[in-house]
Amino acid sequence: MSKKIEINYVWSKELALKASKLYYDYDMRHSSKRYIGWFFVGLTQFAIVGALKHDSYGLLYLSTFLVFYWYYGRWYLRKRMMERFYDKNGIDGKKIHFVLDEEGLHYDDQLVSWDEIIKIIKFDDGILVQTNNSTLFFQNDFFASSDERVRFVELAKTKGKV
Repeated sequence: MSKKIEINYVWSKELALKASKLYYDYDMRHSSKRYIGWFFVGLTQFAIVGALKHDSYGLLYLSTFLVFYWYYGRWYLRKRMMERFYDKNGIDGKKIHFVLDEEGLHYDDQLVSWDEIIKIIKFDDGILVQTNNSTLFFQNDFFASSDERVRFVELAKTKGKV
């Protein structure tokens, strides 16, 4: 790859929430964590039988709470924590500039080498880059053209990260 790919954007709370929601949904569909929710649903079914046969409602209350928390409450709490963090620290409006080449992602004077990148996940809305210590999100319109986005994905495939 002879030409470098430049990625420019302004970081905002809305962008952080969007990236977090994309990664949260991806992680819940592609990890073993999704089976925990199934366990809670099974526990609720077991608790219904216990409530009907033995007039015991404690397990039913607990398992119903766990099901609602697992499928609805976790994202709500995570979102609220992120909103409070961004409101408290005022990080909105920070201009960010990345340059991608054969070595990796360059940001200011730092380099995120291809060895530090764990995986790159391609979404309809953009590209999520998971590194050893952070996660980066590049929306499709952050690239100068759709060709640069395609080149980014092709380079990631040659490096074995997609």
